[in-house]
Amino acid sequence: MKKILYVLATCVASMHALEFGTMGNVSASMGGAGVALKNSAFGLYYNPALLSASPKVKFGYSVGVSIQEKNIAQLATIDIANMQRTAQNLASSFGGSGGTGGSGAVDGVAKAVDNALDSVLNSSGSSGSQSTQQKLESYLKTSNGNHNDLIDKIKENVKNSNDLTGIQKDLITGVASGIDFNNLKFDNGTGTNTVNLANAISSITISKGSDKGLDKSMSDIAMVQNALQDNHMNLTSQNGIVLQLGSRPLNDMIGTFAVGLFGSLYSNISLNANPDKLRLIIEAGGQYYELTITDDGYTYGLSNENTYKQHSLIASLQDAQNGHSIYMTSFVLSEIPVGYARTFYLKNGNLNIGIAGKLMNSTSMQNKVPITTKTDFGAEMSKIVQDFKNTTIDKAIGVDVGAVYEIDLPKFRYLTLGLVGKNLNSPTFNSTLQNITIKPQARAGIAYYTQSGFNLAFDVDLTQNDIIAFSTKDQKSQMIGGGAGFIWKGFDLRLGAMKDLRQDNGLILTGGVNVLGIIDIALQSSTKFTKIQNYPIPQYLSLRVGGSLSW
Repeated sequence: MKKILYVLATCVASMHALEFGTMGNVSASMGGAGVALKNSAFGLYYNPALLSASPKVKFGYSVGVSIQEKNIAQLATIDIANMQRTAQNLASSFGGSGGTGGSGAVDGVAKAVDNALDSVLNSSGSSGSQSTQQKLESYLKTSNGNHNDLIDKIKENVKNSNDLTGIQKDLITGVASGIDFNNLKFDNGTGTNTVNLANAISSITISKGSDKGLDKSMSDIAMVQNALQDNHMNLTSQNGIVLQLGSRPLNDMIGTFAVGLFGSLYSNISLNANPDKLRLIIEAGGQYYELTITDDGYTYGLSNENTYKQHSLIASLQDAQNGHSIYMTSFVLSEIPVGYARTFYLKNGNLNIGIAGKLMNSTSMQNKVPITTKTDFGAEMSKIVQDFKNTTIDKAIGVDVGAVYEIDLPKFRYLTLGLVGKNLNSPTFNSTLQNITIKPQARAGIAYYTQSGFNLAFDVDLTQNDIIAFSTKDQKSQMIGGGAGFIWKGFDLRLGAMKDLRQDNGLILTGGVNVLGIIDIALQSSTKFTKIQNYPIPQYLSLRVGGSLSW
């Protein structure tokens, strides 16, 4: 069974804390709120002070699975072939060949621009000694910002060129109207970036919207560069069973107790990129060219071999040591929590203080696979599956402390305020690559009850909690959410919403139903979707099944 869980989860890396998490169906369906929610059987998980706030005998069970994805699925939608073709076409179109004369002897678009400048300047005979850059500077002094005449001449020269392929002609004609001529630069063959390239284009900026094909390719490139730095895919399964022992007389005498068994699986796959090796620098015809994406358009310019080797995304795919890697982590955590809480009666309310100690056992495995053109991913995955026996087992102690204040005024009752700190001692576990530390988590909540069975609850994370991930950009989670519950005899209905303030997965809608106490279903789904093979999939999705009884 453990191997099956790992196969489902084989996935990254160094984990420095967990999210606050979700346990039990009531809170899961009410926007994740549970710190001040007295009618849940899982007070032992959310806030041990809830034990004495609702001193009853309670039994609850809950099993669930959730998946969360950020930018991983998008990589599968990228048209890699189109990206490569466009980059090569840009390089071959805008790059000059090995001309060495001073008469502007270049090919591709550089020659088309040179001839077009001759035409609009009416100086084809007298400007032979001028470089293309000098001609452009002369033109800009008299154009008054209107370049339509030059654009038309460029298109005409491109159409009649014998140096360009049909694909290159279509590309250049499409982007001609989007060229920023004020930032167009030609190299005279004397710079450090070129070798015997007379009048080659050394910098050109093209506005977005000039060519749909180019826009699509540049959008894909930007998506890849962003996804390589900010990504993760998590599969989580949190399951538990709790038994609370309490009554009002017992609570007044010594307090309320609870014991539970929680078993959770946390798994992740992340791409960790070297941020110094993400620039799109390509080699074409012995020369090097760089494409840079800005908010307004795309800039193409000459580069050099040294920059290519040190910073190119393409060159980094040959480097297994300092390039990019896939990190995978599987972390199984079992907990046996024992909780105690006591009520202190005050003049206008009741203060409940609770504490829970947890015996925690972990089984973990971490793997790293370099991303190179030579990596056999099938063989690497087979090796990981075969390596399940080399897991790391460790144990630790965790401590949770919480407080719940119940307002008790003559004309205003049933309002509850909660505050909890979980894993205050930062339990740490040894693992394959790096130790795993669960950092302290703090959350506050508020709930309101009515005698008719209607209740409201709202929670907010006071700390930013780390997600199990090893992407270049740290992945954080900070939840805020709440919901409403309607309790009828033999049937409950709950609705809510929550939002992760540190993840761009949209508003998460929640809901759940309970029949006769023992059958409960809760669902959470984000409103932001990712398309996989044209099917929309929520970026966050969770399903829980459980039940609870109290008396």
